[in-house]
Amino acid sequence: MVKKMSRAPQMPPTLDLDALASLRELQETGEPDIVVEIGGLFLEHAPQKLAAIREAAEREDARGLQMAAHSLKSSSAYVGAIRLSALCKELEELGRSGSLEEAAEKVRDLTAEFLRAKAALKAAMQRSG
Repeated sequence: MVKKMSRAPQMPPTLDLDALASLRELQETGEPDIVVEIGGLFLEHAPQKLAAIREAAEREDARGLQMAAHSLKSSSAYVGAIRLSALCKELEELGRSGSLEEAAEKVRDLTAEFLRAKAALKAAMQRSG
């Protein structure tokens, strides 16, 4: 009898290079590299958004968590940080439901994924610029 191994759900990549390719399509001749520009803005503002998520979770502020996670979710998806965006969506939904029991653990996961996304985006920006 052959046992079938169950597969873990496929995780999206830390950085979706197709999203960066879509950004490159918006590049105008003679303008600064768009991936470097948008990636730089993301890297500049994401830490404050991450801090707002962490603070809302610590204060058990469901509405604040929902709003802060929504903001980081959108900007993460825009630069192709798909896993980061997915974790933000989970936190946004926790905030919306008002059930924050899992929020601290999700914030830890989010923080770790942000570090991975940051490294991947910086590498992509170096290759681009």
